[in-house]
Amino acid sequence: MNIDKIKYYIDQYKLNFKTVHRQEIYKWQAVKCFQENWDINAIDFTAMIDKSLLQTKNLLDSGNYFPKRMIINNSKINPELIKPLFIDLFDEQKDLIERIRQFQTDFSKINSKNFAGRLDYQDPRAIIVYLVLRYPERYFLYKFTMFKNFAEKIDYDYIPVKGRFENIGQYQKLCVHIKHELIKDQEILKLHKDRLTNDCFYDENLNILTQDFIYAVDRYLDVDEQIPRTRFRIIGEGRILSPENSSHGINFKGRIVNYEQIEKENKRIGDLGEKWVIQRERNKLINAGLQNKIDKIKHISVEEGDGTGFDIKSFDEKGNEIFIEVKTTTGNFNQAFYISRNELERSKSDGAKYYLYRVYEFNEKDNTASLKILQGNLENLCDFPTQFKVKINEK
Repeated sequence: MNIDKIKYYIDQYKLNFKTVHRQEIYKWQAVKCFQENWDINAIDFTAMIDKSLLQTKNLLDSGNYFPKRMIINNSKINPELIKPLFIDLFDEQKDLIERIRQFQTDFSKINSKNFAGRLDYQDPRAIIVYLVLRYPERYFLYKFTMFKNFAEKIDYDYIPVKGRFENIGQYQKLCVHIKHELIKDQEILKLHKDRLTNDCFYDENLNILTQDFIYAVDRYLDVDEQIPRTRFRIIGEGRILSPENSSHGINFKGRIVNYEQIEKENKRIGDLGEKWVIQRERNKLINAGLQNKIDKIKHISVEEGDGTGFDIKSFDEKGNEIFIEVKTTTGNFNQAFYISRNELERSKSDGAKYYLYRVYEFNEKDNTASLKILQGNLENLCDFPTQFKVKINEK
């Protein structure tokens, strides 16, 4: 990801803000309308959803794209079948990709009975719109071509391929990084705040603004070919073969810490570290003459989610499959970090092909870092549990 290009586009976005605003303000209006009218328990479900989606013409009913129309038409016939689809889609306890797949599958069955031979238009783009309307603080409006064009313009290390569900997770991650750059610019924040009128949703988390910027880069702003491509550099690299245990005493001294903000920042840095490692792995395979393996590198934590016990599936210099868990810090090598139970157990069960990449002294501006690699069982690396799971049964 080329930070210099992103900064260039931010400047262009500000210069063209009025033009973009006139064309795109409907997004904030659509969310406001939905938030004010959505009621899953409404007596007349079809009328409620029609009213909730009243301002979504540009998002869900334009050109040759009619997801809203087919939602309404099917709901008029089977509201008792459409309502559960939205209940399940909006259940944040379930996996995002599974919810999207299920919505598509179930709606397709309903539509094929009601309107045989007609498209239902419920693709990931439309379903993400529903999620943004319901949870504008959690999701970002999505279009495949927008994501692909923007990724190419900023030298993003992941280029989406049409039809892959992994695009959604990759796009959401990208938006988090872009939002981090936008919130540094006070001029943009003021321009954005001043444009929101009473008929607009107050985008406190700036997710709609983030997508607005991405769409503007794709649709309205030209690339500056004078900006060099992203650089990648490893400051230092080494391997640790047998880490020793360390032990720390427990004290009960209180601390006031903004854990929520720290966790968000650590997650953002962690994501960037994983991107850095993926680029390193690509370079490694090129140097080993294994170009045919490059496209088989998988960003598992993004494409499949957390819980697998590792972040990246790659290959060693002999072409053998390896599992990589990445731990990134902007601090020095001795900075403490945490591993999950699944990561520990995966390192035990797949020790021969399990690697922990400790990325430290990470500098996101220059895209540089130092790296040390640990292979095998992580048990000796663990110090002391900091949290315990508790379940209380009623007597």
